[in-house]
Amino acid sequence: MTATARSVGAAAERRAAWHLRWRGWRIVARNWIGGGGELDIVASRWRTLLVVEVRHRAETAAALASVDRGKLDRTLAAAQALIGAHKLQRYRVRIDVIALDGHGRLLRRRDILAGGTIGR
Repeated sequence: MTATARSVGAAAERRAAWHLRWRGWRIVARNWIGGGGELDIVASRWRTLLVVEVRHRAETAAALASVDRGKLDRTLAAAQALIGAHKLQRYRVRIDVIALDGHGRLLRRRDILAGGTIGR
């Protein structure tokens, strides 16, 4: 990955974190690695632990489509590792995807496991 790609990705993650904080979420971890995967953002509110995959592409549709079954499996494994490592079993876990396009527009897909939008 080039330095430019890393900086674009970092900027997208900062924007996504700001979006979540603005909506009342508390950011508890960023770029957490474990369980064979990485969690871009982990946030909490009440008894919900929110795991967010952040994607940046020229178009939001392409960003959303880039989260395939393999990525989802790695994200789930990492989330389970985080929950086990920090004894967070009391939380309801939800996985969202935040997609940003080349114009800075943000699209958030909530609870992607329940929505059936992954793994097609």
